[in-house]
Amino acid sequence: MGLVHDIADERARERLASAPAAGLLHGIVGAVEQDSRWVRPLRFSEEQLRALGSCQAWHPGLFRQMARTTAGVCVEFETDAREVALEVVPDVEPKGTRAVLDDIDRGDPAGERPHDGLSADIDGRRHEDLGMPAPGEGLVVVGLAGHDAEDELGLQPLPGMGRTHHVRIWLPTLRGSVVRDVICDGSFIRPVAHRKQLLVLGDSIAQGFVAGDPAYSWPALLAGRLGLDLVNQGVGGQVFQPGSLFGLAGSVDPARIVIAFGQNYRYEPCVPRRVSADIRSYLSDVARLWPKVPTHVLTPLWHDEETSPSHAMSCHEQVPSLIAAQVGTHDQMALVDGLELMEHDAELLADGYEHPNERGCRQVATRLNAVMRVPGLKPSSVGKRRKKRPSRKKETALLPEPNDTMALPFGEFIDKGSQHQTQTG
Repeated sequence: MGLVHDIADERARERLASAPAAGLLHGIVGAVEQDSRWVRPLRFSEEQLRALGSCQAWHPGLFRQMARTTAGVCVEFETDAREVALEVVPDVEPKGTRAVLDDIDRGDPAGERPHDGLSADIDGRRHEDLGMPAPGEGLVVVGLAGHDAEDELGLQPLPGMGRTHHVRIWLPTLRGSVVRDVICDGSFIRPVAHRKQLLVLGDSIAQGFVAGDPAYSWPALLAGRLGLDLVNQGVGGQVFQPGSLFGLAGSVDPARIVIAFGQNYRYEPCVPRRVSADIRSYLSDVARLWPKVPTHVLTPLWHDEETSPSHAMSCHEQVPSLIAAQVGTHDQMALVDGLELMEHDAELLADGYEHPNERGCRQVATRLNAVMRVPGLKPSSVGKRRKKRPSRKKETALLPEPNDTMALPFGEFIDKGSQHQTQTG
């Protein structure tokens, strides 16, 4: 591609516009600068990372790895370019991730696959899978041309006169990454203002295992429909861990909170009294930190018990009632029956027993969005047909599933011509 060639050519690169990716990040609570201007996005505070790696955590080593992934993090900007590139180097896949992916890859003739990568939303109308950067390149490229009348005619706009595009590049869900610059063949790269946030606190299902695309986890889809930025604090293997929110309040500005724990209690022996105490303490922390923020607390989603039986000494069956008892003590919290958020169909599960695939994530996001907009709505009613009326008019679906790409929070973007500020070098 032309942009890749120009980036590699020192003289040609001087003519390209660029901007540090650190100033374009959304969905983070902080970032760490590393050598040669590389930056590591963080979705947990340093205090939280210490808590997740402490002896109070169920699986400290696993949580430390999962917490440093970039689930829900994106680089978002406006530009008049025809091509843009992001300098990005993903981490090696965490060891704890492979155990889940092995269940999906078992019997697959293609062998082990990443089930992850980068993707991009362009102008709220187009979505593109970018895969992983080629080894040694540390670069992904997004083509922005080809969808306007001028493009179809093969016309090359004059510098500074091209259409303004809104671009969002999603970073990997299942591994961390470092980023450096966004580079383009246009005249400017402009940051997009941060929105209020959807804060999601949960386990691997919330993190995005294994939707296949970082933009298609149910938290990412839900945030798009709500018009909010996403801070995804899903961690594979996590449960209600008191004290794990310390240091977060000053780094986020949530308009909505979703709490989605409980599934992992089924894998180990657990005592209902202890689990109840942890739920009470955790929800009290949330209520104390964000007393006026509407909070939806989910009971565990459906899983296929026959395919993946729970531990004989697990208290998993009691967890929904334990959650319900504690949610009722907080005025700003609403209980959502997780069993109603997705049809009990293994075809909606990526691994065949627990983690929703893209279709499953869409259904969860659709139903949860409806519940947030219509208090008291039964989640399983969303998308079902209404009864026929005597007039025999065509039946209409109740709250049908919207087009996810169009539902992303992009506004009307108009080329502002001379108001653009150019960044070069």
